[in-house]
Amino acid sequence: MKISNNYSAYIFLIFATLLWGGNIIGAKIASNVSLEPIKLSFFRNLVVLFILFPFVFNNLNNIYSVFIKNWKIIIFFSILSVSIFNTFMNTALTTSSVISSSLMPSFAPSLIILFSLILYKSKISTFQFIGVIISFIGFLCVIIRGDLINLSKFNFVSGDIWMLGCVSCWALYSSMVRNIPKELDNISFLFLIFFIGNIFVTPFYVVESINNLNFFVNEKYGWFLVFYVGIGPALISYLLWIKSIKIIGANKSGLFLNLIPIFSSIISIIFLKEKLEIYHIIGALLIFSGIYLVIRKKENE
Repeated sequence: MKISNNYSAYIFLIFATLLWGGNIIGAKIASNVSLEPIKLSFFRNLVVLFILFPFVFNNLNNIYSVFIKNWKIIIFFSILSVSIFNTFMNTALTTSSVISSSLMPSFAPSLIILFSLILYKSKISTFQFIGVIISFIGFLCVIIRGDLINLSKFNFVSGDIWMLGCVSCWALYSSMVRNIPKELDNISFLFLIFFIGNIFVTPFYVVESINNLNFFVNEKYGWFLVFYVGIGPALISYLLWIKSIKIIGANKSGLFLNLIPIFSSIISIIFLKEKLEIYHIIGALLIFSGIYLVIRKKENE
């Protein structure tokens, strides 16, 4: 039964990272049609809240009671995952490329393991360590485009810094998911962090809208993008991610973030007509091999 549950978690993680890969494309398209990053985050959060509200309406008293008892950790989760994560990512895509931004999540597994070691003194097996290294080599292969000469030419643009901050927050959030109050089911927890998170996003949305003289979504494809990032990457992926971490843990789940650049590249090739290169294939094979080594060790124990 445990093995069956683990395989379910792997499927959840693949689907979640697929949606997050599409989220990077969506954020890039939003920047191309002048849909401001904070506005996209603000309305995306509202979409999630409107969808979840009917499911939590009868449980609002309990949600409020749990929040009062655990307000510090819940606000911390809300700021990390809702306020900062998505807003930083949307901001990153205004200056950074899809490929560069999609590669940044490959740092997350190592960061999750690091945070877990610091916070909980978690252990990592030899196979897991090798898997992380192989996945990182796959990430490096893609980022230097299969040519070591490009390593010396790689420079961070402002968008890359925003994305690195985004991924760091997500890694810290993922390593601390075990601290979610047990009195809250996944849907109630998601509603709560999106509600609190959007409170912190709101003043920045107001300032951004005043500066741009526009509070509403009227850009081309604007509402389509808002509903996609709200329903897919925000709602479905978050639920799948939380459930998966509860099944197999943050360290193993985190390695699946290496799939995001693969999915983003595939989507870019199909919809943005980007060219598939040999280094994409080699990098993908290395990343998948690393994931296999990490999950294989536990299955055989």
